[in-house]
Amino acid sequence: MNAKRHRIFFISSWYPNRLNPTDGNFNEKFAEAAVLYNDVAAIHVVADKDAIAPYETDFYTRAGVRTYVWYFKKNITCALFGKAINGYRYIKYFLKGYRLAKKECGKPELIHLNVLFPAGAVTLLFKYIFSIPYVISEHWTGYLAGNEVKQTYPVRCLSKMIARKAGTIMPVTLNLKEAMMLKGLNSRFEVVPNVVDIKYFYPLYKKEKNSKKVILHISHLKDEHKNVSGILRAVKKLSEKRNDFELKIISDGELKPHISYSKELSLNSDIVSFHGTMSTQEIAETMRNSDFLVLFSNYENLPCVIIESFAAGLPVISTDVGGINEHLTPDKGSLIPPKDENALTDAIDNMLDNHNSYDKKALHKYASENFSYERIGERFTKIYTLVINKKNVV
Repeated sequence: MNAKRHRIFFISSWYPNRLNPTDGNFNEKFAEAAVLYNDVAAIHVVADKDAIAPYETDFYTRAGVRTYVWYFKKNITCALFGKAINGYRYIKYFLKGYRLAKKECGKPELIHLNVLFPAGAVTLLFKYIFSIPYVISEHWTGYLAGNEVKQTYPVRCLSKMIARKAGTIMPVTLNLKEAMMLKGLNSRFEVVPNVVDIKYFYPLYKKEKNSKKVILHISHLKDEHKNVSGILRAVKKLSEKRNDFELKIISDGELKPHISYSKELSLNSDIVSFHGTMSTQEIAETMRNSDFLVLFSNYENLPCVIIESFAAGLPVISTDVGGINEHLTPDKGSLIPPKDENALTDAIDNMLDNHNSYDKKALHKYASENFSYERIGERFTKIYTLVINKKNVV
């Protein structure tokens, strides 16, 4: 891609940090895709009640993205004034981060906001103070009917203004776009999905035959969202019929409740095994040595783990929620109704016998053509150019 490189600042409501190393890691991946064709700096601010100093910083460069993370001491002494104080500090340290990034990297031509609220309040302020246009990538499931989160009237009004002033809003699915529009968030929309790093996620075409077929589940394990208990019950039911499989569960979330429930169901470690946080490379390797992925979520947008599975050549079983059906077609796996444990059991049973019928090469090609860093980076750059040129004309 020979387009002019733009100077872009990423401002994110969620971004990996020392309190939560995987928080908003999809936003970090977006920055890594954008930096292929642009000069990118990322700024993030985190409230930390355990901070010793009034503020602490962490500056680093990773994958070409210069990153500035500011931690401020969270005020927890008063519910009413504490929110006001924390809001002031949130804006203050974003401003500090912006000034430092500008000094080291130059003034941005555009801000790429990730997740509209709360960081959108800062981005809107920067638009008025510094005359910088912005675009928005959106992942929040709180707009979806299956996980609708009630917002206060001031937050709704501010969100509508942030949306209206954006050059483009880029939800990760068409389903999310429609949900946002129903909430009165109006702007120019263009769906841009999540990304996958295909240099790590690729198929293993000649895999050693295991005595058992490997089913994989990867999530944060919050049961009201991911319905892990439903997966365990389905696996228990299936284990009474056949014993040629094992379920691997990987998570950076709380494992103990699910380990306890697994024991309660008399699922031993030969049937279900639990694994803690893994690096991207470790997850990719685990996928290559698995046979298919299972998700049983009650609501979703487009989980990164699904497109990573495609890239690794794995078919997927998932509930038909959010924007998953925009990509998970019959040649890539199976869609089932949410909360239908009988359907899940039948789908796993069928997939155990037929997972080898899916074309690993075609799955990887689809991921590469639609979700690779290069593809998404190109799409971002075209949108950046459109918005920047429109601002310069005005």
